[in-house]
Amino acid sequence: MKKIKAFVIIFFSVYSLFFVAGSLLAPIMAHFGQYELSSQLTATFMYSCHQKPDRSFWILGYPVALCCRCLGFYTGVAVSGFMTAFNKLKIPLKLYIILFLLAVIDIALNYLFKISTANIVRFSAGIIMGFLFISTLFYIFEKGEKLWDLKN
Repeated sequence: MKKIKAFVIIFFSVYSLFFVAGSLLAPIMAHFGQYELSSQLTATFMYSCHQKPDRSFWILGYPVALCCRCLGFYTGVAVSGFMTAFNKLKIPLKLYIILFLLAVIDIALNYLFKISTANIVRFSAGIIMGFLFISTLFYIFEKGEKLWDLKN
């Protein structure tokens, strides 16, 4: 079970790293005149993000291929996944609840109350959501291991 847990968490981390690297590489490629590669990278992420330029960071005069919140989410998943795989991340329940509430507040402000938050706030909320995603996966695997041990 531990090997499966490690594989799944590393898989999500590497997968997320692809999203981060690809989305950051798209504007760099456009800046250097590699428009075909830039557009292919941007198109790769179009089904996972709305890609609104006003909600994205800009690099070298071009928007990143993911919005700030999605970029933050994938960054959070990659970083926290690798930290979890090496037993360097354990979020206490109180901190988990506080982080969850912060993410919910950001989303509520944006979608329910139509209050636009700054891109850095969106990015930070995305990082929090990425950490929460990996923490939740880790918790599910930990409980699964305990249940598996009880049955055997």
